[in-house]
Amino acid sequence: MWIAGYQYADAETYSDANWLAATARCEGHGSRVEVGGAFIHLDELKRWREDLEAFRESLVGVVELPTIEPELAVKIEGKKEKRGHLSCEVRLTGEHMTERHQYSFEIDQSYLPGLLAQLAAVFRALPIRYEKKG
Repeated sequence: MWIAGYQYADAETYSDANWLAATARCEGHGSRVEVGGAFIHLDELKRWREDLEAFRESLVGVVELPTIEPELAVKIEGKKEKRGHLSCEVRLTGEHMTERHQYSFEIDQSYLPGLLAQLAAVFRALPIRYEKKG
């Protein structure tokens, strides 16, 4: 995923000000799906980062990118009996009413530090604006 910046640079509320202009792409053998737009919110990335940090301790269970928009979904799952080996499922769609694209990958725990570093870089470049109400 590439993040270009805030989708609504002049927004003045927590909800609107923290939507990101982004592009997400996933590739497999002979296929590629790419979506762009305002489909990810900084609050979603914040919760995912927190969940990934906790997940990294045990590598057991499921951690998902908690998006409300249908364009992107990511699920990483670890199993106690396969310590350090993880499965990753990525779902992308440009039009959720007529398309479904799903990729499944086997990864290992060595991917997590890089992912967490990239998320930290997002927040250094694009801090959450305004306070969340409620």
